[in-house]
Amino acid sequence: MSVPRIFALLAALALPLGSVQALTWDETLDGDLSDDGNAPTLVGTLSAGSNLFSGRMGALTEGEPIDADIWNFTIAAGYYLTGINLTSYSTTSGSLGNQSFMAIIDGGTINQNDQSLHLSNALWGYGQDGFGNTYTDLLALLDAGPTFGGVGFDGPLPAGNYTFWIQEGADQINYSIDFVTTPVPEPGSLLLLGVAGLWSLRRRRR
Repeated sequence: MSVPRIFALLAALALPLGSVQALTWDETLDGDLSDDGNAPTLVGTLSAGSNLFSGRMGALTEGEPIDADIWNFTIAAGYYLTGINLTSYSTTSGSLGNQSFMAIIDGGTINQNDQSLHLSNALWGYGQDGFGNTYTDLLALLDAGPTFGGVGFDGPLPAGNYTFWIQEGADQINYSIDFVTTPVPEPGSLLLLGVAGLWSLRRRRR
């Protein structure tokens, strides 16, 4: 068997055995996401790779009830969350200076009144963050937080059940957010890949 084919086989062995169904949620097709932290929309288990959530939240005029979007999701065993990427963001007013709010917690509900219970929270938008960067890497903002008090976390989020909350209080926002999951290589598969690499180097030296 050729070296490239061995590496392809071992890389496949590094993936979790179970298959994970693809997941997307579009409010125009799948219905409005919940605005109740005690009863978030259950969207299911994230797929390996890209999981796109698209919707509208906020309020058109001051005093109008604010439409928050809150959903609960699961990261399957053998995977971790490596990205929460803002892929589109537009406001009804046309302004790009707004800063929306987001929060995440590990569990099936999220307390909208006690931020100290959040895993993390932060402001985000499609404007500048003060350092010349746009608010597109939402996971990095949450990782750097929490901004308003909370538990905090470091690095990719491991397998488990989480609830995510976004809200805008001064405008109506159309958004698309991509949740990216990556398989965690199994230790035995990593060892096999290392052995294959050494075998490949040995063959090249002959």
